[in-house]
Amino acid sequence: MNVVDHVRDMAAAGLHSNVRIVSSLLLTMSNNNPELFSPAQKYQLLVYHADAIFHDKEYRNAACKYSMALQQKKVLSKTSKVRTTSFTISFSLPSEIEVKYKIAECYTILKLDKDAIAVLDGIPSRQRTPKINMMLANLYRKAGQERSAVTSYKEVLRQCPLALDAIIGLLSLSVKGAEVASMTMDVIQSIPNLDWLSVWIKAYAFIHAGDNQRSWEGGCSIYPTSTQSPG
Repeated sequence: MNVVDHVRDMAAAGLHSNVRIVSSLLLTMSNNNPELFSPAQKYQLLVYHADAIFHDKEYRNAACKYSMALQQKKVLSKTSKVRTTSFTISFSLPSEIEVKYKIAECYTILKLDKDAIAVLDGIPSRQRTPKINMMLANLYRKAGQERSAVTSYKEVLRQCPLALDAIIGLLSLSVKGAEVASMTMDVIQSIPNLDWLSVWIKAYAFIHAGDNQRSWEGGCSIYPTSTQSPG
């Protein structure tokens, strides 16, 4: 194991304060001696350093460090075409997509929603994970970009049909309950005792349509004994 492997293991163990100190020292050494670490190793150190800063809730600083990591990843992409190191073969590097998600998360916490959207929009659609689409959907809805929000929520449901918060998001954007229910029908029919979910969706659809009486009736049909007194 080399020193970067030890930093990786400390990060995996949740020793964030230790990672922050060691990675900072190693990055300073690397700046003074560019040959000390390979581009892949420096990229990994930058990500672990940024993760430790994120854990300390220094979100602006963390976003900056994550951005530096992405710049280093560009260098890595160029050099990897010329030289492949044993390090890159032995270990998978931190995901560039995950780094972008972390940057967007920092921006969201800092209430820089436009910047967060810009970062996530830069990720090709086919590479977006459910949590990226969920964050995008919420950001789009907050920004009033309802059509884009609906598209992103639907993509979440396509991959995770029991993502109930995404279902609520769609219903809040006036998507018909029947359409939303159709996106979950396969999983409802394939799992025993999940038929209540259709009623749950219908109840929330009534809520967002302003029909509270019918939503209450729908809730009672899910839990028919909930309003009965103990006797």
